[in-house]
Amino acid sequence: QWEELDLETAMDMIADRVVATREDTWEAADDQGRKLNRTLGFAVLGGATLDSEENYLLKKSFTAMGAVSIENQARI
Repeated sequence: QWEELDLETAMDMIADRVVATREDTWEAADDQGRKLNRTLGFAVLGGATLDSEENYLLKKSFTAMGAVSIENQARI
């Protein structure tokens, strides 16, 4: 069922889900005790319609949250 939400509510819901996913899928170390400090629970895709600065901010933000799967499409 589609439901229209105001921007603040939608942003809060997204933030809550990102935090919950990160907590549920966080990997601090592997079986041998080596530090991982990552999550495989979410990924980010940048696009060619974004400029270099926007893709850079996406990369830095999701890397800081521990994401490993980060892709950006190059402009040709």
